[in-house]
Amino acid sequence: MSIIIGFVACVLIWGSTWYAIEFQLGEVAKEWSVVYRFALSAVLLQAWCILRGLKANFGPQGHIAAAGTGIFLFGINYLLVYAGTEHLTSGLVAVAFSTLSLMNIISARIFLGTPVHLPVLGAAVLGISGLAMVFSNEIAQFSWADETMVGLAFCLSATVTASLGNTIAASDNAKAFPILPFTAMALFYSSGFNILVALASGQPMLFDSSRPYILSLLYLAVFGTVIAFTIYLWLIAKIGVARAGYISVVMPLVALTISTIYEGFVWSAAALAGLALIIIGNAMIIRLKNDSKPATAVTAATP
Repeated sequence: MSIIIGFVACVLIWGSTWYAIEFQLGEVAKEWSVVYRFALSAVLLQAWCILRGLKANFGPQGHIAAAGTGIFLFGINYLLVYAGTEHLTSGLVAVAFSTLSLMNIISARIFLGTPVHLPVLGAAVLGISGLAMVFSNEIAQFSWADETMVGLAFCLSATVTASLGNTIAASDNAKAFPILPFTAMALFYSSGFNILVALASGQPMLFDSSRPYILSLLYLAVFGTVIAFTIYLWLIAKIGVARAGYISVVMPLVALTISTIYEGFVWSAAALAGLALIIIGNAMIIRLKNDSKPATAVTAATP
């Protein structure tokens, strides 16, 4: 799989999951919807690994890396994002989470010693600025005096935890294992963590048997988690945490395209100018040469 195809696949899938998540909110508490999504993903991916004969001997370091990736990336991250969406509009959530591109650069520098490349930093700044212009109307309504501040704190905290999960996945301990078994193990650890959180929340363990809920759950589990996250972790190993993080800037545009078709979103002049900045930043990311280390067992495994 080429890097560009993998990048586009993640953008398209995750950009569409925002719409699918709307069908997960309602009768079932968000804590339990997160449990169902990642538990189902873990079972499906582990079953695939068994069918393909894909195994990995996880020692203590391997389990620590898988647990860290799962808890931060598939656990705390999603719980904080869901909490943030209760206080912020979708546009503000998108802008807040797009800072993941900067968080990845910082965390990779601190924990992995990855040099900060100015073109990558510039692309991240352009992308975030462009996305802010796209959602300028919603940002103008932001107030420091109400609960939107709480939502912003949740979403920014989510980007920090997601960045930590990305960094753990890019570490040598994680890259020593094949990508599919490692992702399956990370999903199992996240499932256990999410179950504990759901039980601690006191929310009743309900399930919505309606067709929209089940279909959206299957889409989120199979495409939004198993396929997209496997490709994303592969991208991290291939092009690094910083460049892979730019996906967080581009994927809201897919959500906006869906909103334009089904929800009547109107593109203003500021939104179109912001789109131009995001495209420029995306072009900068794509044109950069791959400065990552030579392929290891994980980088050689095509999703």
